[in-house]
Order: sequence, then C-alpha cells, then structure tokens
Amino acid sequence: MLKSDIEIAPVHHRLPDRIRAHALICFLALVLYRVMRMRLTARDHAASPRTALDLLGRIQRHQAKIGERSVDGLSSTTPEQLELFETLNLPKPA
Repeated sequence: MLKSDIEIAPVHHRLPDRIRAHALICFLALVLYRVMRMRLTARDHAASPRTALDLLGRIQRHQAKIGERSVDGLSSTTPEQLELFETLNLPKPA
C-alpha cells in the first residue's frame, strides 16, 4: 500500500554518495508522509496525506517584473487549504 502512495520506482545510481543521498531523501519523504498521516488522523481529518498534498500543491506563488519593479503574489487559499494548515500545525503562507 505504501509503495503506491509514494510511488516508489527503481532508480539506478552507481556512485555510493548518490545511492546514500537517494536513500536519505526517500527516508525523509517517508517520515514526512507518516507524520502528516499521524497529524491528520489525530485531528480526525478525513483527508489522506495524498489528498492533502494535492490540495496544498495548488497554492502558487507568482512574481512579475514590470521594468525595474517586481511584484510578488500568492494565489488565494481556500477554506479547505487553510483548515489543512491548521490541522497539520503548519504556518499559513504569507
């Protein structure tokens, strides 16, 4: 079940440092995924970690340059996204 959730696929590295780095990144991703699932479950939230990541992944930061002037902006967050930030005990994007 976990393989399908985080979409593990074979990756072929030949250098020992790259193999260790890849294993570390996979381990950290798994830990973050499990912490996310634990926080969602602890607060009786219906979303799965995959659903939560999909919803939060829709938030975008934009930067536009007009001549010398730069304008930054963040897409509007939905109430559902704001609830996920609160449930996961994460700061809301500013």
